[in-house]
Amino acid sequence: MTSKDRVAAALRHEEPDIVPMMEFAIDYTMIEDLLGRPTFWRAKLKELQALWDGGRDEVVASQKRDIVDFAREFNQDGLAVNLAYPKGFQPEKLQQLDHETWRDWRGNLYRYSALTHDLMLFQLGGLDPQPAPDLWEPPAEVDESEWEIIDYALQELGATHYVVARPGRRLACGYPSALDWEPMMLRLAEEPDKVREERLRGAEATDFSMYFERGCDNVAIGEDFGHNHGPFMSPKTFREVHMPSIRILCERVHRHGVPVLWHACGDNRLLIDQMIEAGIDCYQAIQPEEDIVGLRRTWGHRLALWGGFSTHTMVVGTPEEIRQQVRETIYGCAPGGGLILGTSHSVTVSAKAENYLAAIDELRKVGTYPIGR
Repeated sequence: MTSKDRVAAALRHEEPDIVPMMEFAIDYTMIEDLLGRPTFWRAKLKELQALWDGGRDEVVASQKRDIVDFAREFNQDGLAVNLAYPKGFQPEKLQQLDHETWRDWRGNLYRYSALTHDLMLFQLGGLDPQPAPDLWEPPAEVDESEWEIIDYALQELGATHYVVARPGRRLACGYPSALDWEPMMLRLAEEPDKVREERLRGAEATDFSMYFERGCDNVAIGEDFGHNHGPFMSPKTFREVHMPSIRILCERVHRHGVPVLWHACGDNRLLIDQMIEAGIDCYQAIQPEEDIVGLRRTWGHRLALWGGFSTHTMVVGTPEEIRQQVRETIYGCAPGGGLILGTSHSVTVSAKAENYLAAIDELRKVGTYPIGR
């Protein structure tokens, strides 16, 4: 059975030969630690600095090579890839003010996060704006150069591995920001009808066809609905505002004959019945608070589960703790199919290589079907 067959069988709630393993996202430090070389794959500030200096081609060459090599060498049955930056891409080079602070030409301020290695927007218009730089203009349509990573992954692994696209063009440097959350929550409370209509228009304008036409096996979509202690909204608000657009997105995936892979951070147990009703088939970013074995007991074969060992434990825990989580997940969720093993969210910058290797090794020990203690 190939890795591609293994993932597909698990998503159909059938038992493959071995529990498949795949990650939604892997930050650069783990790839560097295990491959033993520098990489620009999800390289955060390091990636941005290379792009500022005109290194688009070097960045993309590293990204496509390293994610494929990592999948080959470290037990990945599938891989999630994205469109590349277009040829010529060179974003505005931010001005560094001190060892942790940068500004753009508009005066917005950004700060380096030692925790995530991101450059994060933290203040709008913190300084007087400067004259606008001569900014790079993106192509109006998807350029052939943007397929470079996906095409390489399909060429190298498409026959054997489950290749998942993470939709969206990379036409600007994405600076994480917490400044959007408060106004977003206020709008949800004050103007739910407008938010619902905006979401509907966005879903109606979404088309995943180009990824399937290119040869991808599936797409990984989703959004965050909650925090560690529950959803951001009531189940009633979720049904009225979010579900209509989610139904449309799920239908756009289902028309290609594949299950919907949905990423959603937070403890979403109060919403999962509605997520299934909307058409979500596989749930990823299963945090420890949600209890993945409990999810399996409650929702059984209505929902495939993608996760199983804690992102947090990967950072602060030991290999034996990771092994225990892998064992508990496989024994509790794998019988009958429906499980893809992976971290509870992603492999973050501070995750320990020895912990990830322990997860791979424990899967090899206990993940062969039939599953038994």
